[in-house]
Amino acid sequence: MKFKLLYLLLFFAPFTFGQSTGMHSYAIDLTEVVDDRVKVTVDAKLVQWSNSEQNIYNFHFPATIPGTYATLDYGRFIQNFQAYGTNGERLKVKSKGNTFRIYGKPEHLEYWADDTFDARIRKNKVFEPAGTNNQERANFLLNAAGYFGFFEGQEELPVALEITKSPSLYGLSAMDSYSYGNTQNFYARNYHHFLDCPVMVSKPDTTSFRLGGAKVTIGVFTENGRALSQDIYKQVETSMKAIEAFLEGELPVENYAFIFYIKDHTEFESLFSGKEIKIGTIFKAIRKLAGKGFGALEHGNSSVYYLPDFGGTTVLDGMADVCIHEFFHILTPLGLHSEEIGDFNYIEPEMSQHLWLYEGITEYFAGISQLKGGVIDEEAYVQSLLRGKIRAADRYPTKKMSFTEMSENVLKKPYKKQYAQVYQRGALMGALLDIRIMELTQGQKDLHDIILTLRDTYGPENSFQDETIISEFVALVHPELQQFFDDYVTGREELPTRAYLKKVGIEYNRRYEGAVVMDPLRDNGYKTRGIRSADYIEVKKVSKENPYQLQEGDRIERYSAELEDKFGGLEEGTPMTLKVTRGKSSFTIPYKVKYQTGSKKHFIRFQRTPTAEQLALRKYWFEN
Repeated sequence: MKFKLLYLLLFFAPFTFGQSTGMHSYAIDLTEVVDDRVKVTVDAKLVQWSNSEQNIYNFHFPATIPGTYATLDYGRFIQNFQAYGTNGERLKVKSKGNTFRIYGKPEHLEYWADDTFDARIRKNKVFEPAGTNNQERANFLLNAAGYFGFFEGQEELPVALEITKSPSLYGLSAMDSYSYGNTQNFYARNYHHFLDCPVMVSKPDTTSFRLGGAKVTIGVFTENGRALSQDIYKQVETSMKAIEAFLEGELPVENYAFIFYIKDHTEFESLFSGKEIKIGTIFKAIRKLAGKGFGALEHGNSSVYYLPDFGGTTVLDGMADVCIHEFFHILTPLGLHSEEIGDFNYIEPEMSQHLWLYEGITEYFAGISQLKGGVIDEEAYVQSLLRGKIRAADRYPTKKMSFTEMSENVLKKPYKKQYAQVYQRGALMGALLDIRIMELTQGQKDLHDIILTLRDTYGPENSFQDETIISEFVALVHPELQQFFDDYVTGREELPTRAYLKKVGIEYNRRYEGAVVMDPLRDNGYKTRGIRSADYIEVKKVSKENPYQLQEGDRIERYSAELEDKFGGLEEGTPMTLKVTRGKSSFTIPYKVKYQTGSKKHFIRFQRTPTAEQLALRKYWFEN
């Protein structure tokens, strides 16, 4: 309530630093960019100083931020740091790493912040979605850690930020804000909240919608000027509604921002269009794309995306998948997190043991929510999403380290090279844990129920203890669930994938030998490429015989359900059809099922005659 009152006072008065007490006050001028640097000023008069016997004050920039799981050392990008005292006198400053030590009580700071996008530094490279960009009169990606430090011990103070910008630019963020002349002003409840709310300043291309009582905004900057916010909204609309249902119609935030920076690489369109590719183009692409941090980074009520545009619709391929995952982080770790995250140490970060919860279960929920919401069907979930996680998880042997051990030490060697398994083995672990919970409670509870209960218990403002959360988890389900955690989360046993899938009437073999259905395209000489999350594959190259008269670029409706022999009952010669889309027209081509003897890795299909118990558990799992 006090903080809301502070907001009202600031909103209804002309904005000047120094109006209230107890605040971090920053100003940044984006109208003047010098050598990719922008000037930042800090009014320190409002900081609630504790007495310093040595009269020495530390101003820190984060070594890393939550969600990155890597050392970033943002202090490297700060130049010409100056501090001034009460009478305007220049104070002595010494810098070491991410810390600027100020000798004497400061009232005013000035420094220049370099951007990370164009940095030549390769050691501890900053992942672009966590980085900064100073592109004059076009785009500024303000991840706060790269611009705004904090006085030691003052992280809980509210934050005010004044941005001076060109009138044609707009700052998008999940923070509360208002505009006054050529400035836009933002407010955060403390430094943690401030770092969790990046700002992108650019010419506006935004689309907003309501979801679960919250305002959700998609903001996009494209280097080539394409307006994409509406197209992205169309890609994610159905999935977002499925998430809304999964979260029971209420989001734990009032505002959420999807922030997209789209890098122009349309010069490499031929790599993805099925056209003839020159060898020089391939080498040029390798040189230009090497080291690019394409991907996304979650925040409590926003997410940042750095993605390539290779022309056509490629920029939208797989868009829903990545957005769903990042959006689900409003559940964990926003609503459910340990002290290591809730009271994050930006100077000497300590990692939580529970990446299985923050990333693994988030990735699992991203998929299962689409099934429960009717976005994808059972076969697509099992054959594409689940099988994909099984295959990928196989690359991470568990005998070397437990999941919690890897999580706690993820900033160190050799653990940091294992981080990618959180999206693979972690998601598969979530699926198996869900099955086990439903089995132990006879369908009365599932993983979704437990996570929502724990979220309601803790919420964004309270943290659980790393050492006790598993026992709290078990207490909500059944004592026998402890063995699952002992074996597969804190232990090093192989995940019981085959045994657990059998519980829900799904047959899985790591290697299958026997009759397999022939692929009508591949076995007739066609080459295709799969489009992640899309319901089609694309013809990349036609065969010389071309029995189906297909053309490069034709889109074929996915046929995995038929070819994988869903229930093991398709007979040789069964007539089937493939739906083909060519431009604005569509047609079907006939084929007949053929079998051949062969082997297949990670073979998975629904059992032909499941028991009533298996069907019941599968129903609990697949339905809302």
